[in-house]
Amino acid sequence: MASAFAQINKGQWLVGGSASASFSKQGDDDDSKVTSVSVSPNAGYFFINNFAGGARVSFTSVKAKSDEDAATSFLFAPFVRYYFLPAAQKVNLFADASYGFGSVKFGESESFNQFSIAAGPAVFLSPNTALEFTLQYSSAGGDAIGDDRMNNFGLNVGFQVHLGK
Repeated sequence: MASAFAQINKGQWLVGGSASASFSKQGDDDDSKVTSVSVSPNAGYFFINNFAGGARVSFTSVKAKSDEDAATSFLFAPFVRYYFLPAAQKVNLFADASYGFGSVKFGESESFNQFSIAAGPAVFLSPNTALEFTLQYSSAGGDAIGDDRMNNFGLNVGFQVHLGK
């Protein structure tokens, strides 16, 4: 029953998010080791078929071995998301865009803003759950970043639960 997949119709909800971790080291210097962990839950509502809007919050911790304390950040970002294929597809393609405001605390707290765009496939494991793989570009600026914007490309894995009729 192919039509049971992809709960992306008007009046339905999506709840989920993504998590990531990265580890880096430059050269042979152990003090250059950096660990970053991020969790980004989200909730959205389908205002029309295939098109949802909502909000996500992101919590990130970045710890360098050479520093005693970790830098932590919080971001609140409204988002819009569009699924390109009909609801009957087990695999659907989507694009997601967000713009948010947050703060970074490393000693003192400073503000920043960030916009992100992402796209990729959503693989529906069941009629109401999807595993997502996205290629993402984001750009951040503000007091916490400095004069130049910080740009980032990355791959993300996420999970969504689609609720509704």
